[in-house]
Amino acid sequence: MCSRRNGWAQTRNGIDRKNTMSDEDTTAETATETVEPEATPKPTETVNFWKQKAREQEKKAKENAAARMELDELKKAQLSVEEKLAAELGEAAQRATRAEAEAMRWRIAAKHGISDEYAELFLTGSDEETLSRQAEMLAAAVKPSKGTHVPGVGNQPSTPSLADQIHAAESSGDYQLAIKLKTQRLAELAREKR
Repeated sequence: MCSRRNGWAQTRNGIDRKNTMSDEDTTAETATETVEPEATPKPTETVNFWKQKAREQEKKAKENAAARMELDELKKAQLSVEEKLAAELGEAAQRATRAEAEAMRWRIAAKHGISDEYAELFLTGSDEETLSRQAEMLAAAVKPSKGTHVPGVGNQPSTPSLADQIHAAESSGDYQLAIKLKTQRLAELAREKR
């Protein structure tokens, strides 16, 4: 710790030193140190500078996009008649190939007796050999083999006569059914007499 009196400074350990600088000198020195001119920012360090640069780049990008579109239109217009015809010829050839393949599929389906629905669903080959194999397998799977019998179809069992039905109902003890059947029999006899 140091105390000042009349230009002398006294320190803790008792040694006196003379302050060679006056108070005026120290204030002048600190004033020169603190007064520095403020540095103005560089133009590249401001926000406005970068905003302006962004606007310029955006404007250039829009101009380039418009120029690119014009160039594409000019290139399309400059296609020669021969190039246009070549492109159309290629498309026509593809359509013809697809039509031939479709015709071959329907021809093979008709040959094997396959319905349109099954042909469209199951005949997927691209060459005639594959389509023929697919059609043969499908036809074999769809057609029933000989000797297949479905019960109840074709030979219907004959129904017993009304007299037999009456006799069966009376034998089983079902008298209500027997009465209904007898009434039905009487109605048939009355129709026959007319």
